[in-house]
Amino acid sequence: MDTPRRLMNGLLVAVVLQFLYYYPQLPQTVASHFDAAGRPNGWSSKEAFFGLYAFMVALQVLIFRVLPPQLGRLPSRLFSLPNRDYWLAPERRQETLGYFTASMAWFGFASILFAVITIQLVIEANLAQAPLDSAMMWVLLAAFLLFVFVWVARLLLRFARKP
Repeated sequence: MDTPRRLMNGLLVAVVLQFLYYYPQLPQTVASHFDAAGRPNGWSSKEAFFGLYAFMVALQVLIFRVLPPQLGRLPSRLFSLPNRDYWLAPERRQETLGYFTASMAWFGFASILFAVITIQLVIEANLAQAPLDSAMMWVLLAAFLLFVFVWVARLLLRFARKP
């Protein structure tokens, strides 16, 4: 099993442990939305909060882990990438799809990591009955957006030109 899939498995274990450890500790109503300064401005039941979290993680696993291996079944015309005919020619198709699958696994890992840390910050704010650590949230958001920028740039650079 490759590194991003192992890391994603570890994150899924972390999600389960987060549920098991924090669910009983949280009040019935939790702050679930915060303004830019970290002040709560939206609330939900803890069932709805954890239910949405579980749905979000399950959707990410579906998108980034279950679907990428199925890309080979799609016709080439459904792919939108530079030099599509070259990169999806029969002699390069498997390598190209392998690269996409690996890239999607890394993106999935980063997305779930972002969710796990964000939820942890929200849980900590609720347990302390304090504002969300907005400085940490902004750093986390900036780091994730930097990852997305680099991820997209690598894809574009790889496929923008033929070797």
